Amino acid sequence: SHPEHDRRYLRAEEFVDVVAGLWRSWDHDAFCFDKQSGVFFDVAKMRPLNHQGDFFQVKGPLNVPACPGGAPVIVQAGASEAGRSLAA
Repeated sequence: SHPEHDRRYLRAEEFVDVVAGLWRSWDHDAFCFDKQSGVFFDVAKMRPLNHQGDFFQVKGPLNVPACPGGAPVIVQAGASEAGRSLAA
């Protein structure tokens, strides 16, 4: 079944928080990929996400390096007050 409008936006807000937290899992210079030393990344530049919410439980960090341009664009299609608030 389709969740009610307000509940969908509560879930969407939590989802965006989780995704943003995962995108912030690594500093941009965390991955050194040094084959000689065997060091793949600098542990001090990792920020694990341990999210326990109403809709999602996510343990991080993200399994890929940070996006070079920062966070990707998030698109939201609703025009309701809750939709505009989420988009902002």
